[in-house]
Amino acid sequence: MSTEAVARTSPGTDEHLHWETALDRLELDVMLAERTLADPSRAGHLDDPWDEPMLAGPIPADLVERALAIRERQLRVEAELVQAVGSARRQHRFADRVDRATGRGPGRAVYVDLEA
Repeated sequence: MSTEAVARTSPGTDEHLHWETALDRLELDVMLAERTLADPSRAGHLDDPWDEPMLAGPIPADLVERALAIRERQLRVEAELVQAVGSARRQHRFADRVDRATGRGPGRAVYVDLEA
């Protein structure tokens, strides 16, 4: 959230509720991303499209601290997701090198006889 959008104004009821709702949505998205980092099997939940909220006026002063806290969590999660994606890419490249070194290609099926 840019500091230009933050203003120290007294909240109006409807506008305040819209801002609170927008912050709730942002916080839920951050929570989902944090849970995905903790349990990657939940990654499908991040596919939901995000729509920018249409908010009139500057953020109410009493919500600024909450908005900044959410932004800090977003930045932390973003950095952790970038790191996780990089790790997954390295693992994928390693698996490709192992396949090439062992002569196994992606098109060859491997079967294991569990009865033997």
